[in-house]
Parts: sequence; C-alpha cells; structure tokens
Amino acid sequence: MLGWEAEKQTEQLLDLVSFAEEVCLAANKAKSFKGECNEAKQLVIRLSQMLKTLLCCIRSARTSLYLRPVKCIVADVEAQFDLALAIVRKCKGRNLIWRLFTGRNTKRFRELYDHLNASIGLMEWLLSIYVPQRGFLGCSTANQKSPTLLVWFCISTIKMGSELEDRERAAGCLMSLVQWNDEYKKIIYVEGGVPPLQKLLKENISFDAQINVAKTLCLLVDEKEREMVVMNDMVSTILDRLSRSSVTLDQIEAADLVAFIAEHNPKLKEYHLIRENVIWRLISLLSYANDHWPSSLKLRLKLSCSKALLMLVRRSVWNCKTLTETKGMLCLAKLLATEKDELQYNCLMIIREITAIAEWDQDFRQSTFKSSSPASKAVVDELLKVIDEHHNTKLRIPAIKSVGSLARSFSAKDIQVISPLVARLGDTDRQVAMEASIALQKFVCKTNQLSSEHSKSIIEFNGVPLLMKLLLDDRDKILQSHGLTLICNLANHDSNSNVLINAGALTALRTTGQAIAEEQPELEALVSAATSKLQSNKTEKHQVLDRSPGIKQFITEQSKVFLDFVGRRLKLLFEGLTVYLPWMVNLLQESCIKGISGAIRFLKTRRTRRIMKAKCLNLGLTLRWVMKEIARKLRLMKKIVKSMEKKEIRRKFGYIVHKTRTGNRIGSGEFFQAQMFLSSGYFKPKIKQKKKSTLSD
Repeated sequence: MLGWEAEKQTEQLLDLVSFAEEVCLAANKAKSFKGECNEAKQLVIRLSQMLKTLLCCIRSARTSLYLRPVKCIVADVEAQFDLALAIVRKCKGRNLIWRLFTGRNTKRFRELYDHLNASIGLMEWLLSIYVPQRGFLGCSTANQKSPTLLVWFCISTIKMGSELEDRERAAGCLMSLVQWNDEYKKIIYVEGGVPPLQKLLKENISFDAQINVAKTLCLLVDEKEREMVVMNDMVSTILDRLSRSSVTLDQIEAADLVAFIAEHNPKLKEYHLIRENVIWRLISLLSYANDHWPSSLKLRLKLSCSKALLMLVRRSVWNCKTLTETKGMLCLAKLLATEKDELQYNCLMIIREITAIAEWDQDFRQSTFKSSSPASKAVVDELLKVIDEHHNTKLRIPAIKSVGSLARSFSAKDIQVISPLVARLGDTDRQVAMEASIALQKFVCKTNQLSSEHSKSIIEFNGVPLLMKLLLDDRDKILQSHGLTLICNLANHDSNSNVLINAGALTALRTTGQAIAEEQPELEALVSAATSKLQSNKTEKHQVLDRSPGIKQFITEQSKVFLDFVGRRLKLLFEGLTVYLPWMVNLLQESCIKGISGAIRFLKTRRTRRIMKAKCLNLGLTLRWVMKEIARKLRLMKKIVKSMEKKEIRRKFGYIVHKTRTGNRIGSGEFFQAQMFLSSGYFKPKIKQKKKSTLSD
C-alpha cells in the first residue's frame, strides 16, 4: 500500500502523461513547420513512455521510496511540456506573419529540442534509481550532471538499496562529498539525507560504515537548528547499544563510535545527552563484566570504554566534571591498581586529562581534589605508586605530570608527594628526570602559596645534589635548562641560600647558568635574579660576621688568655723538671762512684773480677731504676697538668675550636691562634701504643 506522498506523486505522473498526449494532438494539427513539430512530438512521446515506466515502478514498490528527485524532475518535465505545447499551437494555422520570422522560429524549436533532450536525460537517470540494478553504480555518472543529482543518488541508494553493502558504500560516498566541499552539507540536509542516515546507523552495519554515517551526521551539524535533529536520534541509538542488556559486540562498537565522534568532532562531545547519559554508561561498563564472558571479550570492552572516556574528557571541563561527579574517580583508581598494559595506560591518561583541567581551573580543582575527598586521595596514592615503583617510562611520565598539575592542591604536610619526584631527578631516563624537574617547578614557583615550604622539603630529600648534577651535565640542553630553572626557583627563598652556596650553586649560576641564559633569553632574568639573591645573602652573612665587635673581640681576648695559660703550664712543667732532675743526677753519680771505688782494690784477682761483674750488674739495675723513676715523675706531672687543663681549655676556648672545625670565616689572626691551639695536641684522639720495655723508658 502506497503512502500519502507516493499516491500524490502517482496522480501527478498520470496528469503529466495526459498532458503529453495533448501535446502530441497539437503537433498533429500543425499547418506550418510540420517537420519541426513532428520532431518535438517524438521527443514528447519518449518522455511519456518514461513517465509511464516510472509510474509502474512507484506502484510496484514494496519499501518506502525516496521521492524527492521524482518531484523535482517531474516538475521540470511538466515545464518542458508547457513550452512545447505553446510552440506547436502557433503552427496550427498558415499565418503569414509567423512565416516571415522563420529564422527566429527555427531557433525556438532548437531550444525546445535541447530542453526536451535534457529532460529525457534526467528521466533516464531517474529510472536508473527506481528500476532494480545490480550493485552500486558509483558516483561518476551522477557527478557529470550536477551536485544535487549526486546527492540524490547516494540518498536514494541508502534508503532504497536492496543490498546492505551498496547502502554502506553510498554512505561512504556521502561522507567523502561532505569532506570535499561544504556545499554538499546544505544539499544533503535540504534534500532529506539525515533521516536515511539515522536509520542506517540503527541497522546491523559494519563498524566502518557506522563511522562513515556518524561522521557524516556530525559534519552536517553546522547550525543550531540542525543540531537537535541530527544529534538526538544518533545519541539515542548509541545509548541503546551501550545498555547492559545489549550484545557485547554492540556495546564495543557503540563505545568505539563514541570515541570516534569525540576525537573528530570535539564540539559535539559536550552535547547534553552525551554528558548526561553516555559518560555514565561508559563508566558503568568499565567496572562491570559478566562472569560468563571470555576474558578477552571483557578486556576488549574495557579498552573501548576507556578510550571513549579518554576522548570525551580531553580538554573538556564539562565532561571532566561529569565524570568526577559520578564514581568515575574511584573506578579509575581501582583499575590503575589492578590492571596492566594498555588498559592501565588509558586509565592513567584519563586521570592526566582531568588533572590538566584542574591545573588551570581553580573551581574544578578545589571541588574535585580537596583533601577530604576519598576519591582524590585514592587517585593520588596510585599515582605516587606508579612514580615510585613502576619502571615503565610510558606510565611514569603521565603520572609525574598529573602530580605536578595538582601542585597547588597539596598542603605543606603532604611531603610524601615531594619524595618520589625528587628521587626521579636522578633517574637514568632523561625524559623522566626532565618531567620530574618540571613537576617540582610547579611546587616552588612564585604562584604557589606554599612554595617556601615545598622548597624546604626538596632540600630535606637531598634534591640539591641531584639538581647540581643535572645542571652541570651538558649532554641534554633541555634537561639542563629545566634543572637550572628549578635551582633558580629554590634560590628565591633565603632559607635555602646556605645549602645552595655550599653545594656550589652560586658558582654554577655564574658560569653554566649564564651560558644557558645566553642561548635561552627567557631564562636570563630568572638566572640573574637567583645569582643576585645568593650573592647578596653570602655577602650579608660575611659582613655580619666580620663587623660584629662582640664576636671579634671575644675571639681576640680568648686567644690571648689561651696563650698565657699555655705559657704558664709550660713554665710549671719546666720548674718541675729543674727540681727533680738534679737530685736524680746526683743519686746516679754517687752510686756510680761508690761502686767503682769499691771495686778497684780487687781488680787483679779472679774474685775481684767476680765482684766487678756483680757491681756492674748492680750499677745497671741502679741506672735502670733511676731512668724509670724519672719517666714516672714526668708522666705523673703531665697527667696532673692535663687534668687541670682540659676542663679549663674547653670551657674557655671551646668557641674558637668550634669555629675552626666548622670552617666558618674568622679573621686571619684568630685563625692562626686557633691553629696553634689545635696543634698543641689537647684535642687529638688518644692512640693506644704498645707498652715498651722498662729499660727503654
């Protein structure tokens, strides 16, 4: 049974066939220009036969027809019949005036023939659409006519084609036309191409065909009045396929289709139906898997959903908010902890896109990554695990970037965030080290209110030696410049000056830093400010030390007291020796004389020799005792002096020793006096020596 539009078109065709018969009757009654009228009659008869064939095709059609080209072409044929009837009727009588203008009338007949032949060509093309053909004929024939005929051909094939393959190829042809010339966008929309495309999208077509149809529909949405017509039906089709009750392969294809639309038409991915429904469906499928599904099918569905979510949230504040307002963050943290390879990477990249939005959108950052949010904490914990434990550069880099983007959301107590980043400064992979340097710059830059606290954390985790290594390594200029930038940011805080100066940062900034700044002018102001800051702090510190009268005077006075004290102790030791030494010498002298004089009388006898031997032995023992006694007295005296000296020296001169040992700057005189004190041996460690024999002592 024909529809209302088809019945109306059938009546129009019947009227046009009757009109053709009327033109033929008028041509038969012509009295002048009979040859020309007869030729026109033959062309009209041919058109009439084509109209009758088209009428039969429409009546016998079993499916819905695309009648837009029929309506336009039939109207053109009717206009040509009107022209032919008007010319032929003027040849009915033998009008003398009519014959006088033979040349002009001949020209009018030629124009009529051209119009009738053009209508015949259009009818032949029209019949080629409605008469069943074998296979898709392509666009070349129609393209020779006009852009409108080409669009008609594709739309009619999509709507009325018997083979699914032909309809898919026609959809691909439309996509090519839209990409090639913007003129076709308006023609396709005006000529009714959207409904057939939407209907084809719902059918079980290949994924490539779905992409072609979706892309064509998205490209047609150039004006607001078209958006509602095109997007509503397309999104509803996608939602039907994303439901849990759908076949798994349909869910996968729908997710892939969403990813394609979001990637190639960014302005459409924030359409309200996509934000409100599609994102939620994708998150649901990402954390849902039927136990009866094969593991490979589960993984394929998760990969498709994660890729679609990644394309949707990329550079889209609204879609990021939609995802975080659901349980999407907890879902991503869980998958990041449990999954591997591509799925883990996709989840990490989704988090990366969300944190990138949070870096420049303060409201979104404060609402999503607040300290009391369990979802935020779970995500950050997993990011730190990836940075600290994973050795895959592909995973580490987006994790480092994500933490860096959240630098302004961490408090001063969150030092556990700084430690993994500082450790990565010494990573063997230069890209990882560079990203860690960039991330740490966001913690200590001027725009971060807690830059001073974060810089102290970097220094506490021994970040300065690693940064100096990066700065002095000229194999990678980009990495070197980022290390320089981070050192300059650390130098902005006075509390870091001592550590940086002791590490050689001031010298490095004057040499390597200036060389880099010459090649990269954007760093010149930063390097100059950092150098001036460190130099100022160093000069001020030395000036305070040198110009302080209290410290200088104290050092001078204590040095003098120290020298006087040492002199008195040496004098005491000398006096002790002068007391004991004469007595010991006299004792030794008396013993020797007595022993020798007693032995002289018996020198010539054997007994005398024996006595002499005994006396010499007694003399040796006496000498040994005397030397031992002298050594004992000296040790006792030294012990007494040292026991008196240590406490007093440490009490009075401990400041000088401390200043000298720590390497702090003091005056040249004070330094010389302190060196004399240290060289005296009072503060040298005791070394246990092997006890020598009594005779050697």
